[in-house]
Amino acid sequence: MLDALKFFLFVILLLVTIMLNQHVTSKRSAELDLELLWQIQDTKGVYVIANQTVPSGVYTALEQSMVIGSLLEEYNDVNTSWVGETDWTYLTNLSCLAEDYKYVLLTFHGVDTFASVSLGEQLLGSTENMFVRYRYDVKHLCDGDTHELRLQFRSPVVEARERAKDRALPIVPTCPPDVYHGQCHVNLIRKMQASFAWDWGLSAPSMGIWKPIRLEYYSSALIRDLTVVISELEVNGSERWSVAVRVYLETGLASAQVNGLLTFKIIGVPFLNEADQTLAVMNKTNEHGELLVEHGLSVARDAVERWWPNGYGKQTLYSLYVRWEDEAVNGVKLPNPDTMISEKVIRIGFRTVQLSQERATDGLMFYFKVNDVPIFAKGSNWIPSSVLPERSYDSNYVKFLLYAARDAHMNMLRVWGGGLYESDHFYRLADELGLLIWHDLMFACSMYPSEPDFLRTVQEEVRQNVRRIQHHPSVAVWATNNENEVALRQNWYKTNANYTAYYTQYVELYVRTVLPTVEANDPWRTVLLSSPSNGDQSLKERFIATNPQDPRYGDVHYYNYFLDGWNAAQYRGGRFVSEYGFQSFPAYTSWPEARSYRQAELSQLINHRQHSPLGNAPILTMIELNLPLPRDPSADGYWPELIYLSQLSQAMIVKTETEVYRARRVEYGTMGALYWQLNDVWIAPSWSSIEYGGTFKLLHVWLRDIFAPEHLVAFVNERRQLEVVAVRDTLQPDVQLWDVELRIHRYGSFRLVERIRQERIRVPANTVELVSTWDVYGHLAKQGLHPADHLVLLYAYLHPADGQPSQPAPQPIAENFALLDKLKNIRQEQRVEPTVSISVVSAVCSEQSNLTSVSLEVSVSAPALFVYLQLTPENSTLKQCQFSRNGFLQFQPVRTVQLTCVDPGCRNKIQARDITVRTVNELLVR
Repeated sequence: MLDALKFFLFVILLLVTIMLNQHVTSKRSAELDLELLWQIQDTKGVYVIANQTVPSGVYTALEQSMVIGSLLEEYNDVNTSWVGETDWTYLTNLSCLAEDYKYVLLTFHGVDTFASVSLGEQLLGSTENMFVRYRYDVKHLCDGDTHELRLQFRSPVVEARERAKDRALPIVPTCPPDVYHGQCHVNLIRKMQASFAWDWGLSAPSMGIWKPIRLEYYSSALIRDLTVVISELEVNGSERWSVAVRVYLETGLASAQVNGLLTFKIIGVPFLNEADQTLAVMNKTNEHGELLVEHGLSVARDAVERWWPNGYGKQTLYSLYVRWEDEAVNGVKLPNPDTMISEKVIRIGFRTVQLSQERATDGLMFYFKVNDVPIFAKGSNWIPSSVLPERSYDSNYVKFLLYAARDAHMNMLRVWGGGLYESDHFYRLADELGLLIWHDLMFACSMYPSEPDFLRTVQEEVRQNVRRIQHHPSVAVWATNNENEVALRQNWYKTNANYTAYYTQYVELYVRTVLPTVEANDPWRTVLLSSPSNGDQSLKERFIATNPQDPRYGDVHYYNYFLDGWNAAQYRGGRFVSEYGFQSFPAYTSWPEARSYRQAELSQLINHRQHSPLGNAPILTMIELNLPLPRDPSADGYWPELIYLSQLSQAMIVKTETEVYRARRVEYGTMGALYWQLNDVWIAPSWSSIEYGGTFKLLHVWLRDIFAPEHLVAFVNERRQLEVVAVRDTLQPDVQLWDVELRIHRYGSFRLVERIRQERIRVPANTVELVSTWDVYGHLAKQGLHPADHLVLLYAYLHPADGQPSQPAPQPIAENFALLDKLKNIRQEQRVEPTVSISVVSAVCSEQSNLTSVSLEVSVSAPALFVYLQLTPENSTLKQCQFSRNGFLQFQPVRTVQLTCVDPGCRNKIQARDITVRTVNELLVR
């Protein structure tokens, strides 16, 4: 009886939910999500998946219904390729009442990608661009009857293939390299370019309704977007902020007269002129039902706080409220006046951002100034958080990744041009966390068409997305594409034979279409034509620079896979390095197949997922140059050891390169270091610092030091000198005094060989200061010491203020290390394998946050090199586990490390046996 009652209540609740979501009965709402009870099926009716919600995608629906296994497991990227080559249909029933509403529009915020849209027997239209919002007038069909809403999707793989036929000039590259296991001609369609595979990602030619569908109903005008231009002014001695607001109104899909009042408020901030609060509007929308209204606001400069990037100050945000009210609301008594009112709130930040490209002695500078302060951009490149667009907007996972960037002291992320215009949630978090956004438009590594239909949809794509994103203070710069200028100039895709034709297409698309469209909708920011590019210099060279990678101009992308990446002497840097990096393998325990696969099977899978045309050779080469390389792929423990060494090598390479760039801020004018890449879309070899799912590689743990606002950089330069540089990104105080200590250690003993101290090093704010260049090799030779047996540990302390006694054990503000020879060259007598033990000091789990925090003590009997801690596979229910330190040098007997994990329900009790330990020592003593 109780079960029957539960079922009855469930049915009632379901019916109420359906009515609330599918049948419009209230005039007091402006929009209604159509998210429940969709059916997805293939055109032959073989697969019918009922009771689906949107946003949705075909792959996700097939996985959830267990028609296919997880796309991200084993070889399912290939095994499920039939999904992307099949046509699919989305169906639901829609009943609505137009009654007295003037406008009823069915609005699709994101359809992936080619679909015919019908309501009942009427074809509403078709979609062809996953980045575009589509609106259809359905007022005449909102008659209270139930109509079938149907989206018939065409395979993007087949559509791209059809568009490639009979082209006089092929749009290259026509297909990705075979090692991608991908699909062809993605550059002919306006879809996430990485959907058809990339060198870090699988092919997943997705289809579906990847953003919300909303029924919008109103009787006057709707505020679609708000954009702002905020600038500092001085008027008659009064310092103020000017806020130029653009309000984009819509009246259905056709021209209409609008008469009414716009009201403006910045919550908690008074305007200098009270009259600015309202603006009367009497105008006509254009033939598409759109009207732009511009209005200026002014606030006193001291009435607000500035917005700053992470590490430079607070991220203060203010709510800008705009309300539209039709004149009829006050003219006559209306039964439902809300249908003639529209409101929108956005959060804005008071800040200035300038991309400075002033003349230098050897070219042009290239750096960002925020609030007139030069900013060294530290950060990474962002790819979509999922290869399936409907999953890429997962708010919790996006939050996790962006917090991880913030906590690693990043202040900039580059949204890469082969992915997506990200969710509103993404940009809101970037605003809150102080992460500046370098934003590519969604064109990458390719030539593109320039026929009128393609340019038309691109123009609409850019217009809509720039308007949506523009108000966010985190957005710092736009670039119209990723690597297309350098690809054309350097003949990546054999374009030289038809260079003039491809050049003409390039100019038509980026110079005459994308660039002016961005500038028309965002006059607040600089727009770069490409990345990398020579910035202003590229414009002088007719948009394609002779050398788009010239380090004296603009930004550069630097990859070198076979020179020794551990050697600092090979890095020069440019003005701004917006891509660089190196591959590694995900942790052994991250491969779900690792438990059941034999070594040869795991090797085969890893090689299948290695999409770099160079294969694993760069990883193996770099390990072999510096570390003992495991030789027998069939041996037990081969992959756990190789994975560990790959992550250590990646961390060392990115650390070395980044620290050189930070140290060369003054010498070479280097003002940006954005490594490739922050995140991943599956478990596979890649350049990421965070694995798919959230596990930190060693690199990401190290980034907390590499990007620290106050850092001590040390490396052996091209003159074989140990170069020590103090780095400060902090603004206060103007000058700090540092004491710097160099400790020479022998690998096999805790006992210090020598301590060298320099005191009262003057380190100004927001710059770098050379501490010393030291002939460490000559110094060791004089004492008869061999470099291969030694390394240098470095520490920086704040010098005690005059009159204050020194602390007995001052805490370092920065610490680092410098290797004097390759680890594989450590001589036999210094190759000591320590006994390493782990003990749990304390463990606390919060049931409210589901976070468990464990304090660990790591004890060693001798110096341990690059201690690598991992949870065993048996703890797979724990998520996003991170060690406060990992891959560390331990030259003291005991070290404390914190482990935090997401543990739903606090069900796990972590013990010492749950943690495995690896060191380089154990490989050296074999």
